[in-house]
Amino acid sequence: MAEKDPEFGKDAQWALYYQGGQGLYFKGVEFPKECYLPVLITWPFNEGRENNGGRVLDFSNPLTVKTERERVFKTFESMPGRVHCGSFDYADMWDKWPGQFDPSMSAAETWRAGAAPWREIHKVAPRLRNLSYMSKVDFSYGFVDIARISDDADYSFPAFLTSACIGTAMRFFYNGRVYWNNADNFHVYRYKNGEFGYNQGKVSANFHAIAANTSMPSERFDRDYPEDRLELLKRVSPPTEDVSYPVDLFERIPAAVWNMPIERPFGRWNVLAVFNYGPVEPENSTGTQADPFTVKLDAAKDLRLDPNKEYVVYEFWSRKLLGTFKGKFTSRPIKSVDCDIYSIVERQAHPMLISTSRHVRQMAMDVKNVTWNAERKELRGTSRAVSGDPYQLRIYVPSRYRLDHVDVPTGLTAKHSINGYLLTVDYTTSASDDVTWSVFFNK
Repeated sequence: MAEKDPEFGKDAQWALYYQGGQGLYFKGVEFPKECYLPVLITWPFNEGRENNGGRVLDFSNPLTVKTERERVFKTFESMPGRVHCGSFDYADMWDKWPGQFDPSMSAAETWRAGAAPWREIHKVAPRLRNLSYMSKVDFSYGFVDIARISDDADYSFPAFLTSACIGTAMRFFYNGRVYWNNADNFHVYRYKNGEFGYNQGKVSANFHAIAANTSMPSERFDRDYPEDRLELLKRVSPPTEDVSYPVDLFERIPAAVWNMPIERPFGRWNVLAVFNYGPVEPENSTGTQADPFTVKLDAAKDLRLDPNKEYVVYEFWSRKLLGTFKGKFTSRPIKSVDCDIYSIVERQAHPMLISTSRHVRQMAMDVKNVTWNAERKELRGTSRAVSGDPYQLRIYVPSRYRLDHVDVPTGLTAKHSINGYLLTVDYTTSASDDVTWSVFFNK
């Protein structure tokens, strides 16, 4: 709550909101006296802590903007080649302030004046990316590389549902067009006041990995983590440049079906995520999912696929080949608080790579190239390897083909297994180098 400023002697009870971070509210930064508004702010979330009050900078004052620019450039000009993220935290309850230097400036204009120096950082640190928290989303055009498009979501599972899921669905169209969407931090296990169950962590991690384009776990890490939670973190990060859209945006709150078309020089495929959030708490929610939950999708309308072609479907977490479909796709029944992540690839008459184990975006991050040589009956590819991380290729093999042998670089040992139309090839590298592999077939 705003407090009476003992220096300026003005009462400012109209300022009732939280401010923090860099940009509007500062600690330990020297700005000229005239850069501040005649008001003190108390952080509601910092009650009982020392120094929980702060002055508010007036970005309608050109001197404030000049000082901010000097401060920002001084911070980042010494690291031009570093890949990092600069963040500023402007409140999402921004308002026009009485007593500001230029009373004619609107709230949006003062916000953009304060954000402008952060866009200029690219002149001295071209690999820097700007991340904005708690800002008015529409005010961020042209200033922000990554924008948080939901309210605080890194707490309980209901908070994740009511904030990250709904906020991300509402603003999906920004992602990869205006900036990269940040659906706030996520949890797979421990948060401030409690713990996520495994399935809650699975839904949370997969949602952020598919619906948004940042990977920001917000874990306590104050004890040893179960292996299954570490596995979740491994398989959802880092993001790629691909973006998804909610198929059922106007049917369910939160949207439960997300489709991600992916294209690489070696092929095209879809990553489809179907979520069963369990009981959904918001009063305005619709389509609360039963246990189990399934959905029927139209290839053309929902998935942007050719209804006359046949597609192979593989589910990531169960490691199962589900078969093929044409025209219509029906998801597996998904139990309460769980999800499926499908790789959907157009069926070819020859063996083809349909998935890998590295990432839930399946082939999007780790596979650099794949080719089929009909004369040699060879499927050949190159994958980015992670040292010590078991890696699996998932290959669809039409019935007229039989495996001959698998070639991997000297020093690696590959194991393979065949189950119906699915061939899996497993290996583990001791170095994070690209691995070129070949799988030979005969008829």
